[in-house]
Amino acid sequence: MDRDIQNLAHNQPLSMTSPRNGDPLQSDDLPSIPPLEVHKTRPLQTEESPEASTTSLPIRTSSPPALGSRRSSALSGVLSRSGSPNGRLSLSFARFGKSLINSPLGNPVEGYDDTRSLIVRAFSPTVAIYAAAEVDELAARKGLKHGFVELVRPFGDRIVGKVVVRDSTGASRTWDDFGVHFTDLGELARTDSSSGSEVNNLEKLEELMDHFVGDGFDEAADTPGRGEVSHLYKLFLSRLLCSQPMSPHETFRHPVGAVIAISSSTQQPIETLRNLYQQTAQGAQALPAYANPEYLRYYVLVHDEDKDDLSKSNALFDQMKRHFGLHCHLLRLRSASCTQSDDDAEELPAGEWLSAQEQLSMLKDTADLIDLDIPTSPYIFSSDASALRSFVRELTAQSIVYHMEQRIALWNDQVASRRRGISGRFMSLSKRWTGIGVSSRNSSSSTNLSGSGASGNYDSLQGTYRWDAPESLLRKLADYAFMLRDYKLAASTYELLRSDYSNDKAWKHLAGANEMCCIATLLNPLTSSGSSKFKLESFDTMLETASYSYLTRCSDPALALRAILLGLELLKVRGRAASEVAAKWATRGLELGLVGSVGHVLVSERVASCYADRIGIGNTGWGMRKRKAALWSVMAADEWMKLGRAEIAAQRLDEAQELYNETNHSEAIKQFKELAAYLEQLRLAVRIKLGEARRRGFSGATRQLELEVDGRGDGEVEDETLEEMNPLEKHDSRLNRISLVGAASGLPNPIDSGAPQSPVRLSRPDPLSRGDDDFE
Repeated sequence: MDRDIQNLAHNQPLSMTSPRNGDPLQSDDLPSIPPLEVHKTRPLQTEESPEASTTSLPIRTSSPPALGSRRSSALSGVLSRSGSPNGRLSLSFARFGKSLINSPLGNPVEGYDDTRSLIVRAFSPTVAIYAAAEVDELAARKGLKHGFVELVRPFGDRIVGKVVVRDSTGASRTWDDFGVHFTDLGELARTDSSSGSEVNNLEKLEELMDHFVGDGFDEAADTPGRGEVSHLYKLFLSRLLCSQPMSPHETFRHPVGAVIAISSSTQQPIETLRNLYQQTAQGAQALPAYANPEYLRYYVLVHDEDKDDLSKSNALFDQMKRHFGLHCHLLRLRSASCTQSDDDAEELPAGEWLSAQEQLSMLKDTADLIDLDIPTSPYIFSSDASALRSFVRELTAQSIVYHMEQRIALWNDQVASRRRGISGRFMSLSKRWTGIGVSSRNSSSSTNLSGSGASGNYDSLQGTYRWDAPESLLRKLADYAFMLRDYKLAASTYELLRSDYSNDKAWKHLAGANEMCCIATLLNPLTSSGSSKFKLESFDTMLETASYSYLTRCSDPALALRAILLGLELLKVRGRAASEVAAKWATRGLELGLVGSVGHVLVSERVASCYADRIGIGNTGWGMRKRKAALWSVMAADEWMKLGRAEIAAQRLDEAQELYNETNHSEAIKQFKELAAYLEQLRLAVRIKLGEARRRGFSGATRQLELEVDGRGDGEVEDETLEEMNPLEKHDSRLNRISLVGAASGLPNPIDSGAPQSPVRLSRPDPLSRGDDDFE
């Protein structure tokens, strides 16, 4: 507060608003421009209220100001068939030059963790699609039964080229891994965010992981080296992050924009576009009452290259621009089906962000094709793929990002800045202690809750705020900033909302604000581990509040698991004490029973990784957790054996042995006889399982060929698996061969002369013939 008083004394604004749109670049010398003077000389000039929208009407007479007709030469090949009327560059380009501070995810070559990139891309803007029947029929002729959404969706996972995003201070940053999530508008309108659906999502996730653990992953691909994140865990985390439905307490799944598409064969196209818009605003495709209906509408005309006349489509497209403004695009596609044998055939990319239920359905539909060795993904023409990439890039870089930047600037100036000032804090204290300033929308509830400081905007029966309430607008501001990777603004806005939600007793909203405030602060590259804002106690408190509210008050285990895993991955890379906290929260997730059998072993591996990454102090390495990491690796190996994956269990055992060897007393484990015997039995079970798998994988001819390549004959063939079963007794293989050959040739047999017999050679049932030989 003292800092705010000093700012007021010097007549300096407190809000973090963007500079006025359309101002030219004044100077290229970044250090010579004080940030506060920029805010003072370039105020945000807008007369638009928070409830207003640039897309509230289907017909717009005004258009966004153009900045010129230049285009990047690097994208000329990609945009060769682009039919956009928007000849301007994106308004996201820098006003003050590029920032010298890059995000940890800005350049993957720098060695940043892939898990962080996975987390950031999971929270990408959502774009809904609402297509006319003719457009879905065109996609169906290409072999896509889910229509136009299925055709466009894979191209939004990663935008071609770099996307420039401007943050709240006016600095621009370039991202080469930016993407959007396409979804069907009808599915969002019918979303059920009840707790039952969340539990069902966890069950579907576990079912999907059981499938991949059984036979869905190659054995050589899912055994990464020490310190690497396994492919199974990446799949588990990505499916968990994208399985969350649309919910009132967060807006990541609320659409930022909607693509309204018609075909060149549509009858009365302009009237059809108006009807489709009305359906999104007030009809069957309207969003729930808690979602903001003022999202961007983007109109697309799909031209059929095989059947329709291009000149007529161009004339219709010009008419669309006059009626609906510049947020339009002419997409030229072929309606003919494409086969693998065509010259310009290209396989449709697989969607990266499929929910567990969607992937299970896809695996069920393509099971017969996989058995017949037939490609499961349809093929499209290369010209279609190029046109779709161009369309998605233009939609994202010139419309979606620009729209989000404008909304952030508006809400930050008109809503958030009032809360950050002296008057806003005074009104917040007044509402908390005296009830002054409580909204009169819900008079009955405000009368009962005014003494507790509640705002009166929260509907406790439905568990929602109105979409135009200040709390909803602030949450949308924070989520928009998070999706555009402005983590500083996002964290500060989440911090404001925590007190509001707590006063209103909006428990699920409170849990979400604590969760995302913790995640945004950890993702902020400016928040180093030595800064004053990096306090492990604060992160621990926020994760505790989020997980407790999700589980106890909201009965939502999926969101609790999401909060714990996100905190685990982002705390793990923060160093000594933070990795200890990460391991604690991973263990908490296991104790709460939030995961099934596969999830349990995957999280156990992450606990071992947290302890293994703990760096000691000084030459003695005081404070390392090598033995604890080795113990968790052993437990993970035991669980992998129960799941039938002996090759992964062997990998975990090798890692455990390496960790024990790195300790100061590597031989001390032999003093713990029970643990040593347990490890010996586990290694024996792994060898048995691996030997059985190898024998099943070899036919007689293949085995004989392998022996001939190695230079061995039939007489030298021996069951090597049985030779390695008992590591306590090591016999010379030459002696064993002599004993077997000598018995047939009449020579003295060492076995008959009282030579010690190996327990392996005793007459007993073969352990490899048992049906269930897993180590329990």
